[in-house]
Amino acid sequence: MYCPNCGAEVRSGERFCQNCGAPLAAQQAADLSAALRAAREFSGASAAAAPMEGLSETPSLTQDFAVTRERFNLILGGTLLWGFLMNVLFCIFFGRAAAQLPYGAIMVAYIALAFTGILINTRSSKPIWSFIGYNLVVLPLGLILSVLIADVGSEAVREAFQIASAVAAGMLLLSNWKPETFIRMGPCLLGALLLTIAAELILFLFNRSFVLTNVIATAIFCLYIGFDWARAQQRPCTADNAIDSACALYLDIINLALRILSARSRRRN
Repeated sequence: MYCPNCGAEVRSGERFCQNCGAPLAAQQAADLSAALRAAREFSGASAAAAPMEGLSETPSLTQDFAVTRERFNLILGGTLLWGFLMNVLFCIFFGRAAAQLPYGAIMVAYIALAFTGILINTRSSKPIWSFIGYNLVVLPLGLILSVLIADVGSEAVREAFQIASAVAAGMLLLSNWKPETFIRMGPCLLGALLLTIAAELILFLFNRSFVLTNVIATAIFCLYIGFDWARAQQRPCTADNAIDSACALYLDIINLALRILSARSRRRN
């Protein structure tokens, strides 16, 4: 394994480069989160094509039910806020203990739980199971954020999420203004994301810098926020679709924050 900042060889499991001191966790977490986002796109594509059948006329956690557009957005927003609240609470109550765990074990747990959660969230048509899948995506991020706070400090993590939140708010406004523009971007964004992930893998193998690909990935996730919001507003108004849309937006914002944090850490070093 090599440091993405200076190219020096580092041992597996290390959080900092012994040559330049750059934190390695932020870039690794950003790369994995980008892969999770791409995996969700692939998994959700076939699930979205399935016809909507058997909708309940009354609210139920075990069967999907129709809602008004206002309630759809309330469920979406509430689910999104729930995810970030769980991240904050996890870091407050379990962050110190999580940061002491072996970094390799954290990454394995992160990958296993998040991929399982994405599969459950995108494949299930029942709100309760989609919400469970969403939490399996959310909770492992608490582990990653705890490591990042230990590595780069809580202030840096907070600033990254503040910037990501401001950008997300701006993209939502743009998406409400020109939804059709963002919808047309969908296939291009997925292709660009896959190419960026492939480029980062190749650069990693050949011991090259990640600066340009990180900038491109940051721009992709900015646009993905607008795309996923526009797509959510065009989906049938059901509770399950609201939770699925919240999961997509959560991954967009997390990815954007991790990319900002990675760039900030690299610039500081």
